[in-house]
Amino acid sequence: MLYKAMVKTTIMLEDKLYQELVAESVKEYGSTRKLSLLINKRLKASKAKAPRKKLTLRIIDLGRRVTEKEIEDAIDEGFAEAIKWSA
Repeated sequence: MLYKAMVKTTIMLEDKLYQELVAESVKEYGSTRKLSLLINKRLKASKAKAPRKKLTLRIIDLGRRVTEKEIEDAIDEGFAEAIKWSA
């Protein structure tokens, strides 16, 4: 397989996930030497399957400038309200 650019990095995997990937790599390729290839294939497949969410923003005209403090307070109130819903 030909790559235009590759980056070498370190990632932390949960033990169970790592064991599953190793087992799949051994099954598919006969060793763990192609583990990176397997991870790349899985990431590309999951990215292709993931539906893109369309974000719609609503703009509300309050007729005045809103201060940063007012925005932070509104966010805090929203979080407090959401916590009430989950309780």
